[in-house]
Amino acid sequence: MSSPVANVARMTVEGFADTTPAQKKEVYADGLAMILAFVISLVILAFVGKLLWNGVVVELFSFAKPAKSFMQIVGLMFFIALIRP
Repeated sequence: MSSPVANVARMTVEGFADTTPAQKKEVYADGLAMILAFVISLVILAFVGKLLWNGVVVELFSFAKPAKSFMQIVGLMFFIALIRP
């Protein structure tokens, strides 16, 4: 299985290359499926993260405050991904 970056690069290159319409349709369908899977997994992880944060972290640590929306959890996930080596 190839990486998501490789799939996006392949989708871009094959979209502009001299390929048949059937091949272009397959490439764009693969790209759309990849993007949709990413969004769905992000939403599921954010809602589970919010439940865990509000149910566990807030109870264990007095300095933690409850998350008001799942977008705060998405932001926290991106922040952790940026600072984690």
